[in-house]
Amino acid sequence: MRITKRRIFYIIIIIIVGLLIAQSAQRIYLKRQEAIAEKPTIQPEKIVPIQVAKVQRGEINSLLTVSGLVEPKEAVRVFSKTVGQVKEILIQEGDQVKKDAILMRLDDEQTRLQVAQARANLDSAQASLERIKAGARPQEVSQVEAAVRQAKINLDSAEENYLKMQKLFSEGAISEQQHDQAKNQLEIARAQYQSASESYKLITEGASAQDIRAVEAQVRQAQSALELAQSQLNNSIIKAPISGSVTSISVKTGELASSAIPLLSILDISELSVKTGISEKDIGAVQIGQEADIFVDAFPREKFSGEVASKGVLVDPVSKTMEIKIRIKEPPVVIPPGVFARANIITEHNTDALIIPSTALTRKADGLFVFVLENDEQTVKRRAISTGITQGNRVEVLDGLTDNEIVVILGNISLEEGDLVRVTNREVLE
Repeated sequence: MRITKRRIFYIIIIIIVGLLIAQSAQRIYLKRQEAIAEKPTIQPEKIVPIQVAKVQRGEINSLLTVSGLVEPKEAVRVFSKTVGQVKEILIQEGDQVKKDAILMRLDDEQTRLQVAQARANLDSAQASLERIKAGARPQEVSQVEAAVRQAKINLDSAEENYLKMQKLFSEGAISEQQHDQAKNQLEIARAQYQSASESYKLITEGASAQDIRAVEAQVRQAQSALELAQSQLNNSIIKAPISGSVTSISVKTGELASSAIPLLSILDISELSVKTGISEKDIGAVQIGQEADIFVDAFPREKFSGEVASKGVLVDPVSKTMEIKIRIKEPPVVIPPGVFARANIITEHNTDALIIPSTALTRKADGLFVFVLENDEQTVKRRAISTGITQGNRVEVLDGLTDNEIVVILGNISLEEGDLVRVTNREVLE
């Protein structure tokens, strides 16, 4: 029993001592923390990793990107000028033809007959004109003179007979009918003599100017009829209006051709262009003759050269664009019309520009700046600049930099003038 109480006493003593030791240790720890907190903090020196590039001279262009479809130089649909049955087709789709080459022939039998008839009418009219202008031949004059003499004899005989009959009628020897018959014969003889006399006068004096003009009009009318028939005959031969490739033949031999339906189409692909439009704000920048790089989706590995060949004169009121055409210069491959294409028009060009990467630019409230690496290669200085042409990630510097200066291109977002820097791409400095 005594042993138990003693043990309890010792345990209590040990606990009390432990508590005292713990309190002392806590006080010591707190004092040390306070001392540490009171000491000034020494920050490590800040060094910003950066990448740099040299200011270089080179060529730079301002580009305007447009898109459109490739078009041929000319596309023509060929129609028949007359109605007729297709007699012969001399071409196939894909054939290359020259201008005025014969493509088709229509049935022309009836038209040829019309031409022959019109030519005969013209020959007849021309012969009549030549005859009336030449005047009467001696044989014709002799015939007319003989006719006049005969008409005079007939007239004298009729007058003599009438006088005789008139006397007999007054004596009551003949009937009134016989008297009237003699009178009618006299009048007929007078009319025949007068007609023969006028014919003699006409043939000896020649045709009047009015008669000649009338026959000349007949000649012109016959000439026009022949030309019309000949034109219809010519229209039965279908010729190529331009040189190019034949496409989409829409008729067959034996079918009826008319002016309402195209017979075929011809494309002239000797020159190809990209037809596109430019917005109002770019009208002043685009001029005829400007060069362009052209990219065609059908030929992804090719880059074609071009130039602005034409520019419209008005802006479309709906799309607010102006039409332009960019000619493709000597393409190394055959480009089919109708494919999609893009073009970069060179609107500005400088062959000797100071150029920096666009990532070097830092825009602040007070302007545009770059950070230039100092000679110690450990600090940078902020430099205000002015820029010109931008092409992709390249920028022309107009003022503020000189050749071969080193500018920061990465790590410049939070960079401040005077910061220590570490160049990570030191090969640029070598």
